[in-house]
Amino acid sequence: MKLYLKNPLTLMLLCLMTGMFLTISFLETPLKFQVQGITLPTALGLGKLMFGISTKIQWIFLTIILILMLISRKKHTKFDFIILTALLSILALEQLWLLPVLDSRVDVLSSGKTLSPTPLHDYFIYAETTKAFILILAILLQFKTQPHENRSY
Repeated sequence: MKLYLKNPLTLMLLCLMTGMFLTISFLETPLKFQVQGITLPTALGLGKLMFGISTKIQWIFLTIILILMLISRKKHTKFDFIILTALLSILALEQLWLLPVLDSRVDVLSSGKTLSPTPLHDYFIYAETTKAFILILAILLQFKTQPHENRSY
């Protein structure tokens, strides 16, 4: 079985985005709490900074990917666009709701005050995990078994 690429640039950007995303969300984030001598307010502040930058970079990647997919839309299926819409939706949910609330909690905790527990951090972890699986699926969907022009329906 020979595999074909829908769009090599889209694949490259999805791979770069996924690598960056996985490194920040699932490697850097937990490791910073293991660094000896780092205080909780410093670790939380670093997380706030990193996720803010990461979100902006993800928007750039997804915007360029969307443009590339629209340019070569005949090579993509509806499901490809549904997957991209899911990624954009999760990212919007994080940027417009979860991160602002979590950032304000970081500010309160960094000022030395205490807060009651909230499930928002768990929601963010679920969103990040879902995004990771969707990104991997999006990469796999960039491959097809037949070139689009030769498909028989």
